[in-house]
Amino acid sequence: MRRLKKFGALLRKGNTRLMLLFAVLIMTASSIVLYFERAQNSSLYGDLWDSIWWTLVTVFTVGYGDIFPRSTGGRLVGIIIMFMGVSMISLITATISSIFVAKKIREGQGLESFDYEDHIIICGWNNRTEPLMDTMFTLSRQGLQIVLVNELPEAEINSILDKFAKRRVKFIRGDYTRTAPLERANIKRAAHVILVPNLVQYDATDADEKTVLATLNIKSSYPKVRVIAFILNPDNEVHVKRAKADDVIVSDRFADYFIASNILQPGLPKVFDQILDPKTQNNLNLENIPARFVGKKYTELFQHYRSQHKALLIGLLTQVESIGLTDFLSSDTSHIDAFIERKLREAGKSIGEENKILVNLNPDDNYIVQANEKAIILR
Repeated sequence: MRRLKKFGALLRKGNTRLMLLFAVLIMTASSIVLYFERAQNSSLYGDLWDSIWWTLVTVFTVGYGDIFPRSTGGRLVGIIIMFMGVSMISLITATISSIFVAKKIREGQGLESFDYEDHIIICGWNNRTEPLMDTMFTLSRQGLQIVLVNELPEAEINSILDKFAKRRVKFIRGDYTRTAPLERANIKRAAHVILVPNLVQYDATDADEKTVLATLNIKSSYPKVRVIAFILNPDNEVHVKRAKADDVIVSDRFADYFIASNILQPGLPKVFDQILDPKTQNNLNLENIPARFVGKKYTELFQHYRSQHKALLIGLLTQVESIGLTDFLSSDTSHIDAFIERKLREAGKSIGEENKILVNLNPDDNYIVQANEKAIILR
């Protein structure tokens, strides 16, 4: 019954009816021509396929001339096919064109859905979002796919899309605190969601509140999607973390440090300019550690990067996988639960509800490299 309903809905579409009508026309004309030509022109019209070939060549005005009717009835059918074919092809061409034009218009208006996978969704907009996109494309070694979700005016969003015309950037119009726009952005298959303060429509306070609300909505509906929340007020950091954001970035958090270091240690901020500028040759990178160095001393790994890659190893990073114990442990403090909790800790598993990033800068030379660590290098 469900399949019949789907088939009925498909038939009610004008495009489907037009294609069916075209198919019926081809088959009917081919059968009639074969009936007239088989008796006195069997060398050219041996079977139905030969007749269908002639009909299609005639309808599309190709005119190969390899097959042609000789009987009066066949030629009359050919004349009818010529007139009907021109009209039918015009309708089909116009229909196909309208489909693509409508799709393009819907994309421009942000109403289309996309099937990107492992892409980045950027929700909200401010004057730092465009430079953020430039930086990501500069640092990316592979082709990034970005979907913007916001409510910018059509003229402004078209200007942004034109600037990234050579990149894979799409736009979804809608309120990113709601599920529908995120579904159209295929959030289930997204690698990251970046929430930037939406300063186009709100002030700083309301923008942070919207970020907290969006984080709650996304993590409750799509807990496996990694959410990076950008906030303006440091006081709101605790709220975003409670909303289960995977990473929180606070605007101008290190401004005081850069100003003070520029006074007390002149020139030091220039070092950070070199490291953090994506256009320079020396950038921080995170790389997988070769398997042969797992279980070896840190100093051996340091020498490897220095001698083989001309890179400077400055530390190690570990992402502690989280397991929410509240999902499967009992509410009491039994010895079994305590044992499970201890074993998880020993295995390097977090017992919280969110993943944690542990950074170990400049460890001791005798530190033993672990299997779940990555190298922080400057190259």
